[in-house]
Amino acid sequence: MAATEKTTSKQQAEGQASSAVSKSNAKQPLPDLNQIYALPAPIRTFPLPTFYPNNPVSLIHIAYEWCRQVLRPPAAEPSVVHHGVWSPATVSVHITEQKSIRALWEQGFYGKGSLSRSEPNWLKREQVRRGLQEAHVSEIFTVQRREERNQFKWERARQEQEAIRQTRLEEAQRAKARELAKSATKPPPQPRPPVGPLEILALPNSMVELESNSSRSASPSSNGLHINGWSSDAASVEIVNESTDDSGLITDTTPTTTSDGAGSKPLKRQKSVRFSPKVESTTFQLSDPPSPSQAATVPKLPRSPVNGGMSKADAPHILPSPVMALPKKPVSSPAVSTPIVDKEHLQLIPEEAFFLTFGLGALTVNDASGQPFKTEDLLRLFRQYSSLPPRDGPDDDLEPDDGFLVNYAVYHHFRSMGWVPRPGIKFGVDWLLYTRGPVFDHAEFGLVVIPSYTDPWWNASGKQGPQRTWQWLHTVLRVLSHAIKSMVIVYVDIPPPPKFEAGLKEGFAAALRQYKVREVMIKRWSTNRNR
Repeated sequence: MAATEKTTSKQQAEGQASSAVSKSNAKQPLPDLNQIYALPAPIRTFPLPTFYPNNPVSLIHIAYEWCRQVLRPPAAEPSVVHHGVWSPATVSVHITEQKSIRALWEQGFYGKGSLSRSEPNWLKREQVRRGLQEAHVSEIFTVQRREERNQFKWERARQEQEAIRQTRLEEAQRAKARELAKSATKPPPQPRPPVGPLEILALPNSMVELESNSSRSASPSSNGLHINGWSSDAASVEIVNESTDDSGLITDTTPTTTSDGAGSKPLKRQKSVRFSPKVESTTFQLSDPPSPSQAATVPKLPRSPVNGGMSKADAPHILPSPVMALPKKPVSSPAVSTPIVDKEHLQLIPEEAFFLTFGLGALTVNDASGQPFKTEDLLRLFRQYSSLPPRDGPDDDLEPDDGFLVNYAVYHHFRSMGWVPRPGIKFGVDWLLYTRGPVFDHAEFGLVVIPSYTDPWWNASGKQGPQRTWQWLHTVLRVLSHAIKSMVIVYVDIPPPPKFEAGLKEGFAAALRQYKVREVMIKRWSTNRNR
């Protein structure tokens, strides 16, 4: 029964939470994401239509589009070149122009807002917070969903506790009923005869002694005389003068005397304490302050033993008194809305900035003085800052297995294949791989980049790759599996320095072709799930 009530309460709480979520979503319809993020890159492409062998009309369509692009070629791409500033303090490229920020985010999900988790929407969040507009903001909806989830958990826990309490109450009532039924059917207990020697000695010796004991215990005490006990020759009687103190206790401090046949003699001073039936219960006045800080502002009223500390005549005059009301805060005039200045900028990591500069040509990176970097200078700068502290030496100190080159080879590889790689430090990996982008779905894969030295030149020089332990592998795999992501180890074959330098003289594209990327997926085997 308890399990059924618990299941029913859980279903009701889930229904209430789902209805609340649906109502909140119904108030603010979601924008059309396919229209906002229609362009997958900050450049426009003009592909030819698809050819279908079973449909000859598709060939005519292809010919028409080819002739149109030859006769009227589209404008050169990229049509818009964005500008960024290199920041050595954050090791990133800052984009401050609002149009460039929205374009780079909506056309490929590049960068991260400096004041946001991912999408640069600090200005929109601030406007929604001030009530200037109603818009869909991912961070606000995330906070609302978390609050609704917490409220749903508290409500479910409360209903479960209520069901448990009700079950325990019913069980206690049934146990009490069973005990009453047993006591009703059980015969009354018979007196047990004396068995031990002490019990036998405590029995009265004769009927005369039994009658005398009963008469002594039945005689009442009068004139303030209390019978304390019996002695072998005479009774000691205590004379008590009662006096009640403020606490409601009756005490006596008068010395007592006894009277017998021989005369009177003083006894030791004794004191007896007992509770008086006229003790007043502790009461609280309605005029008592709620806190000690307000004791000076609220008048103290006299206590009375009737009506909970107040007389009946004073109660109707005190309750509506304006002195009892707390002082109201002065109503402040509405503040004049000040214009909001957007304080957020877009941060591009070196791999993203170099891909936009070298791969697409849609970005120009300037130094602090405003001078643009060349591609070779930007490559050298990013390679120097790939290690901490940055290396300021000549180019001979830069090896082909620099952290920037290895990670950029992986980034360029997956970007060219249409994936959206983003930093994965949150889950302990190098990259997170999205199918379309963060606003459409969660990352499906977590990439761990490991350099591989398979060329014979590295074997001759004794170069070995990083050694990873099984504990490390299980740690990363467990984190990704709990986030419903698959782990992919990406091995990057590093070219030897002579070949890399020769290819770098021809251009960075020739040097980049020497890097080979291999993917190996690893899944966590669970005894319960993989049966």
